Amino acid sequence: RSISPDLPRSPPICGTFEMRSRLPLRARSAVHETYGAKGNAQLLNSYGFALVANFEPDRSSNDVRPLPLPAPRGDSLIYQPPSNALLRIGPKCYSYPPLAAALDAFRAAAAGASSSVGASSRAGRRPGLSARLALEEEALRRLAAALDAELKGYSLSEESALAALGGRAPPL
Repeated sequence: RSISPDLPRSPPICGTFEMRSRLPLRARSAVHETYGAKGNAQLLNSYGFALVANFEPDRSSNDVRPLPLPAPRGDSLIYQPPSNALLRIGPKCYSYPPLAAALDAFRAAAAGASSSVGASSRAGRRPGLSARLALEEEALRRLAAALDAELKGYSLSEESALAALGGRAPPL
């Protein structure tokens, strides 16, 4: 006998998990569920657990950490909502693009705050090397401060962090 996906719903029982199928299933057939590539927030919300080392085989992480980016300069006529760079651990193809976008946003914020760069660009001249280096240094300083502020709540010891990154259970 087969089980139809159109059976009426029974009242939920506390502590149970209900799975539904879009296709008919044979009675007593095995049903497999994959959690797929989900971050710990999704796993905790949907299934009630989280993983210490939540990494894919390519060593990428499904967990992202939103880093708030500085607001665009106030002299823009176009409204641009505040945005985030979604930082994640993993291969360069996953981790570099959001970090580069964050650095670009901090460069723009530093350029808007810099009187020498602003004066040069308004005069139609390209800022000199020392002004560009100072701008880059300021952008990196702002990005580092934002990363420090965003990550200060993490309390993993270095030993626990290395264990998690290596796929081992952290020491208790």
